[in-house]
Amino acid sequence: MPSAVARSPWSDEMITGHHVAGLVAWGVERDVAEPELQVSRLTVDMFRPVPMRPLTVRTHPIREGRRLTVMGISILDDTVEVTRATALLLRRSEQPDGDPWTPPDWDVPTPESVTETSPDSGLSWEIRTITDANGGQGKVWLRERAPFVEGQELSPLIRAAMMADYAHPISNAGRHGLSFINADLTVYLARYPAGEWIGVESAGHIGGGGIGVGSAWMHDSAGRFAHAVVAATPDGRLQQRFG
Repeated sequence: MPSAVARSPWSDEMITGHHVAGLVAWGVERDVAEPELQVSRLTVDMFRPVPMRPLTVRTHPIREGRRLTVMGISILDDTVEVTRATALLLRRSEQPDGDPWTPPDWDVPTPESVTETSPDSGLSWEIRTITDANGGQGKVWLRERAPFVEGQELSPLIRAAMMADYAHPISNAGRHGLSFINADLTVYLARYPAGEWIGVESAGHIGGGGIGVGSAWMHDSAGRFAHAVVAATPDGRLQQRFG
């Protein structure tokens, strides 16, 4: 059952993509018992508004192998499927030798040294802005403040899935703010994050014909651990609601 902090900034009648992604990750962890299988990709298709009503999370195996598992996840409003997702899980093993190219390390202030942005926002997560996304390369630290499911510990995977949705505003906002709404989310995880703070850094936006694609790197105190990508379509509701 969604609580008030799950309400979307786009509409009072729907929950945020942040919490939709969290529900998908929660369903995977609930139904995968093998601890050495790690979610390496989570793809979430948000093809209907997810309402502020009681929701059901169902999973089904698509492929179960020794090294690789693929799981389907559905979020339902009564009998109507409002979100469909897939999770690719890979078995952990020894990392091979080699030195593939990687982007430069993320060199930013620690979250403790950055002032909270909009402390009275009413969001379930805290934002500490390093650089503003509106027209520049956005960089932020994020921390979830509210329990996700009452009485359950917030897992690293659920933290990562929820914060991955921030790839949308940080990469798709421009000089006039955010004019897109994302229709999906895909996050690739080399590992799960350590600690409660997750850094999100815009990796760029491409667009044309009313379609936007944004991507972002995700970091923790040990370095880069994931890459998130979203596809988005124009939507003026944010600017209408907040000016």
